[in-house]
Amino acid sequence: MKITPSIAEQAQIRLMRVGDRLWRASDERFSRWDMTDNHYNVLRILNGSGEPISQSEIGRRMLSSRANVPKLVDHLEERGLVKRLACGDRRVNLVALTDGGADFLEQTLPDVISFANETMKFLNRDEQKQLFKLLGRLLDS
Repeated sequence: MKITPSIAEQAQIRLMRVGDRLWRASDERFSRWDMTDNHYNVLRILNGSGEPISQSEIGRRMLSSRANVPKLVDHLEERGLVKRLACGDRRVNLVALTDGGADFLEQTLPDVISFANETMKFLNRDEQKQLFKLLGRLLDS
């Protein structure tokens, strides 16, 4: 007997396949800068925060696993893109974007935007907006 998956199951499988494809393509894109999409995400989080934030807060805002945030920050700090700052609590490491990190984001932004446009080129603007809203609802649930 053939079991037909529900539309919800089919949609979930497609979403996972698209996500996997995007992660692989993204890793390939970011490898040219000797980093992963997770490294770049840390830079974007710091840029968006506008002020130093803790490694644990970076982890909460990450797109994927929080467990490797210290290693991600280590790599970015070695490259001069971020710096760790001391704060009153020795258990907390604050991380700030350096001028070099801000410059790096500015230089790479056109390529990142191009990648996003390339990824979404099969959907028109209204479809992209609809997808954005639907994915937001899934994330909020």
